[in-house]
Amino acid sequence: MLGMQRIKSSQRLRYTLIAITLCFSLWSCNEATSQKEVSGITTQEVITVIDVDTFEKEALVAGAQLVDVRRDNEWERGHLENAKHFEMNNPNWQSQIETLDKSKPVYVYCAKGGRSAKCAQQLKEAGFITIYDLEGGINNWNSAGKPIQ
Repeated sequence: MLGMQRIKSSQRLRYTLIAITLCFSLWSCNEATSQKEVSGITTQEVITVIDVDTFEKEALVAGAQLVDVRRDNEWERGHLENAKHFEMNNPNWQSQIETLDKSKPVYVYCAKGGRSAKCAQQLKEAGFITIYDLEGGINNWNSAGKPIQ
């Protein structure tokens, strides 16, 4: 009789430990999912890729922070009006982006969208809160017949 009670007590202990382990595992998985969701939301809120027409309406207004990240020779062939030229490979890159106001939207573009996407990510990491990236870069802009200087 005493042996049966020990077996039942041992089984209850085993089931309790399994239940605690299962609860802890589920809680840990839920925490990881929540963090991923928050990260996804943050990225979507900070960096937005926008089309040519939207970019034109928003980025070409007076006072907009408009940044061209292409190489010097690309810049010289034409750029958007009032754009600042911050070539990403320039040793002064970091000091150039520090001249921008982190609390105001920044509009970035390059030739096709690759470098501006990298720039947008770097701006986000530097603490900028709203970044717009021109979809398809200045090539898309030119294809849409938009003006350059």
